[in-house]
Amino acid sequence: MKAIAIGTRRQAILFGVLAVLLLFFVVKWSSKAKAPEPASPAAPPVAGVSEGRPSRGGRRVAPTPGADEIPLLTARDLDPRWRASSQGTTRDLFDPREPTKPPPPPPTPAPPPPPGPGHPAYIGPLPPPAPTPTPTPPDPPFKLIGIFGPRDRPIAVLTNGDEIINARAGDVLFARWIIRKVGYESIDVGFIGFPPTETRRLPITQ
Repeated sequence: MKAIAIGTRRQAILFGVLAVLLLFFVVKWSSKAKAPEPASPAAPPVAGVSEGRPSRGGRRVAPTPGADEIPLLTARDLDPRWRASSQGTTRDLFDPREPTKPPPPPPTPAPPPPPGPGHPAYIGPLPPPAPTPTPTPPDPPFKLIGIFGPRDRPIAVLTNGDEIINARAGDVLFARWIIRKVGYESIDVGFIGFPPTETRRLPITQ
């Protein structure tokens, strides 16, 4: 019985110490909770923003809008095309197709060529005049039908329609043609008023 009494006494002392400690911690915690926190400097109000209620730590929380201030959503607000048009763009973000590219600008036309000589707007030196074409001698009206006579001075037999003419080298016919050379089977006919190198060869014809 004596041992049981000693144990009960020790337990009572231990419980008493624990109760004192617990009471000390409760009082200390209560004093901290009741002590006013230092107020932080309030931020300057921003124009257009209403002041809300202060939260813990000195910060202000934006006021919660009322039920009347929240706009109602409609089926038109959920349309992606309507939302894209309201944002100022013509492309649908939900359309996988490539947007239509604008047509390229038309090409700049090439400037017209400058006016050439003879044009009223042409300014510049005139081109030199074209050279005068060299006159072409006319064809002889007669034909060679034969050659006879000595070898050193042969005679050409010519015909002009029904007229038959005998001519040697150096003879002038009809005041326009001159016999330059009499060969074995042809003659060379020159032209009055043209250089001696300008000749026409006539072969024997039947």
